[in-house]
Amino acid sequence: MTATEKAAYADRVHSLGLSLGQFFREAGAAYAQRNAQAETRAIAEAEALDAALKQLELSTSRTEQTLDAALAEVRAALNAQR
Repeated sequence: MTATEKAAYADRVHSLGLSLGQFFREAGAAYAQRNAQAETRAIAEAEALDAALKQLELSTSRTEQTLDAALAEVRAALNAQR
């Protein structure tokens, strides 16, 4: 941090009634909390995506089974006509 940056922070925190140390401690705590919240959201989104993918796999499997059964019926009907 340059002297100019430090002076700017000092002026800002003084107007807030804080010390530099208190300001940076609170800023660090806020950053950590936001980071934890972002991680929690990322985990929840990953879990939701995993659940959606499992549903897609199940739906695809059921669709394949239904199509296989329909094709078997069509083949049987065609063979019966011969």
